[in-house]
Amino acid sequence: MARFVDEHPELGHEEHACSRLLGEVLATGGLRVERPVGGMDTAFRAVLNGARPGRTVGIVCLFDAVPAVRSDGSIEAVHSCGHAPIAGGVVAAALALAEHASELSGRLVVVGCPADEIHAPAAAARGGGKTLSVQAGLWDDVDTALYAHPEYIDTVSQRSRWMRREHLHVAGERSLSGRPEPPLQAALAALRANTADVMIERLALDGDVEEATGLVARADVLVFADTLEELERRCSALRTAVPQAQWTTATTIEGVRPDAAATAAVAEAFAACGREFVADPPPLPFATDFGNVSQRLPAALIGVGRPGGWAFHTDDGAAEFRSPAGDEASRALARVLALAAYRLSEPV
Repeated sequence: MARFVDEHPELGHEEHACSRLLGEVLATGGLRVERPVGGMDTAFRAVLNGARPGRTVGIVCLFDAVPAVRSDGSIEAVHSCGHAPIAGGVVAAALALAEHASELSGRLVVVGCPADEIHAPAAAARGGGKTLSVQAGLWDDVDTALYAHPEYIDTVSQRSRWMRREHLHVAGERSLSGRPEPPLQAALAALRANTADVMIERLALDGDVEEATGLVARADVLVFADTLEELERRCSALRTAVPQAQWTTATTIEGVRPDAAATAAVAEAFAACGREFVADPPPLPFATDFGNVSQRLPAALIGVGRPGGWAFHTDDGAAEFRSPAGDEASRALARVLALAAYRLSEPV
């Protein structure tokens, strides 16, 4: 499965081949598959019922590719973030549990979430799959959610950044005589004021400069913060700095909220695999929309480590993930997910 996903790279909300095959394989293994779900053409939900009463554990399955921007400006779909090993590992975990359904408590739910890479064109326009799955209620009947990703240490992340995508639309004037453009200058100055926490994702200028008519600037801006309160302050400061602009909030990616019981089950799973678990990892330096899932139900964002980590979002990283190291990451991810899900499905 990992090899198929790697060889069929598809951008967010366009992963038709991968979503279809993942669903078919899960159905063949005994899970009840519904596709599409949540208003997303490439999302799916696969359910395995255990033989005994228990809790429902949900697992995130990823399968979209990174939108790599080439030197000529073109966008190429490339699997350089580990989503192929994730897809293979999640399917392997689900099929392993299906083989032992007579011993399994509760239910397993695999949620196929498209569009993890937020910079893909359709993801930027519509939102990420995990955020949309929350809004669609796909996690409402799940007791605990698990999401595993290749990393450099074996852990459960306890913190990640908050992020908000804002759309800016501001009009000004320009002439060949060099007349100032206060609204546009104010907008650009505000966006450049704090480059560590404010990222200009896209910027487009349009207008008839030759005839000295209007000029319009449109920008997609990513604002980062460590807390919701800090995020609100930064977004408010941007809007105040450019009052002439029309601001629209596209999406908010929430910080990860840890859960002690889910973390403990994952730590036990790593121990059972003979791997060393890092209980106090450094905060993630980026945002992930699995935070939106974790803010609504107990959850664990699992890092499956490799010494030295991975060259994420590069061609070298793509080669690493399709190498034997990527295969081993997929197998390790499958083992940890299956063991943690089995434990968490047991009645409290």
